[in-house]
Amino acid sequence: MNKILNELIQLQELEFALMEQRQLVDESRLADLEKSIATLMADLPDNIAAVYSRLKRQGPPVIVAETDGRCSACGMSLPTSQVGAIIAAESLQRCQNCNRILYHLEAAPRQSPSDPRQKRAQAGVARFSSVDLMLPRLEADSGRDAIVELSELLAAQGFVENPEPLASAALRREASAPTALGHGLAIPHVRGVEGGGLTFALGLKPDGLKFDPSAKEPANVIFFMVIPAAASSFYLRLLSGLIETFREETARGKLLDCETPEKMWKVLSKLTAKTIH
Repeated sequence: MNKILNELIQLQELEFALMEQRQLVDESRLADLEKSIATLMADLPDNIAAVYSRLKRQGPPVIVAETDGRCSACGMSLPTSQVGAIIAAESLQRCQNCNRILYHLEAAPRQSPSDPRQKRAQAGVARFSSVDLMLPRLEADSGRDAIVELSELLAAQGFVENPEPLASAALRREASAPTALGHGLAIPHVRGVEGGGLTFALGLKPDGLKFDPSAKEPANVIFFMVIPAAASSFYLRLLSGLIETFREETARGKLLDCETPEKMWKVLSKLTAKTIH
């Protein structure tokens, strides 16, 4: 069953990657992703493939982590006997409340219980980020280092409790399906984070960096998203707004000219006023 759970997790990541690429209409990657998804679906037992397909029609995510005895999607406390069954992974377990498939995760990344944004009214991009999460000059020279640097920024500013699990989860996601989207953009992210709301940090690298070995061009605008399980579908709207804005070279140029977090925040807010609500 562990093999099947791992295949389901990978399948879901590929499904999300496909939705992301459709935002860019990148036909070259769509075909590869669709082929990989079809291969994984064909490898699943028929009854489990049917369950996955039925849950997918209800809306993502389909498979979510159990941590500390709770479903990370709906927050329901799970019976002790079921938690044991999830850890044993001898059979497929589903949340009795939201019906999603569950797998055990020893230590999921957690957002801070006191999100700094809660202290003021939120509108537009301010619903998802803060001037404190703007980094005009990334020191990183690789995608891995950029993820670590932005994870540390999120922790230093009180948005997440611990940067290490967050960075580790993001790097595992990259190994499954890289998040360099072309147009100078990379949007690494972690889903299933406990607590808090949909959040992102933004780092700039004017000279660009090779975000992953398969990327055709360097990335210089890197959004790192932290996504609670309950917001896994909503984040696609945020993603769409960011891509719509920053696939344009002029918009990226205005952002990359910023030398301070304050200037970045002002430009980001202005450029996304019509695409992020």
